[in-house]
Amino acid sequence: MRQLILGCLMALLLLAALPQAVPCAQPTADLPAHAALDLAVLRAAYPGAVQGLERNPAGQLELVLTTGQRLMYDDGRTESATADSRHADDPHANDAKKDLTAPDLRTMMAQAYPLGPVDEASANPKPGFDPGRARVQGLFTALYGATEAQVRKNCTPVHFDTHTLPFSTRFGAAQALERVWRRIEPLLPQHPEFLPVLRPLGETLAWRVIAGTQRLSMHSFGIALDVNPDLPYWRWEKHPETIPARCRAFPPELLAAFEAEGFIWGGKWASFDLMHFEYRPELVLKARILAGELPQP
Repeated sequence: MRQLILGCLMALLLLAALPQAVPCAQPTADLPAHAALDLAVLRAAYPGAVQGLERNPAGQLELVLTTGQRLMYDDGRTESATADSRHADDPHANDAKKDLTAPDLRTMMAQAYPLGPVDEASANPKPGFDPGRARVQGLFTALYGATEAQVRKNCTPVHFDTHTLPFSTRFGAAQALERVWRRIEPLLPQHPEFLPVLRPLGETLAWRVIAGTQRLSMHSFGIALDVNPDLPYWRWEKHPETIPARCRAFPPELLAAFEAEGFIWGGKWASFDLMHFEYRPELVLKARILAGELPQP
């Protein structure tokens, strides 16, 4: 009996010494289908970072990270605003500005990124169709670093064209960019027309906010690359009527090289940014699943 009591006391002491565990997340079987899919692709894209989804006392779904940090998955503002659709043209959709400045994770992942060559639909996206442009900043600071110093510590030099650029090593980002260049480099001797798209090459890591906002650019996290910065950008383009044709003229081989490695392109946004690529493996993976190319992880 004495040994049993001592054993129980030792067990209690060990439990008290352990750090507080992250609460158990809601079982996937109990989640709405859209939430189960988003959780699956987030776990697959960012292995080891995501614990699960759990309802808070108000009944809202929150994403629980393995650090214990909680991020709002569904704030319940408007169902139609977060519906998985190719075009954000629902007459009941909520204010697009609010979706950009304070999105929940469901909103961030709602619009399916249109993978593949630019077609009539992706060259002419409906107003508000900007898949990947609404970002939950807290997720990316948790994944890549909350300060410039933290982000830089996680970066490594990557060779791309004639440059060596810093890119995050987290979640395979730097390796993905290296593979993009390995896809592009052998094509250049037969395609000199690619060079004006790639050169002069723009920036990767730059800790800054997006122009006209208080939101950190994805360049802040070392997971974005701008090719030729003279390519059209919605804020200063004087002839937006030319953009559909310019998107269709963008070399499909370059686009395919980036998308194959988990990058999305700003040329497929209504708020177009033809120079901009960012590493968003969760959106590319979700797009492939929705297209039937991959099973749900």
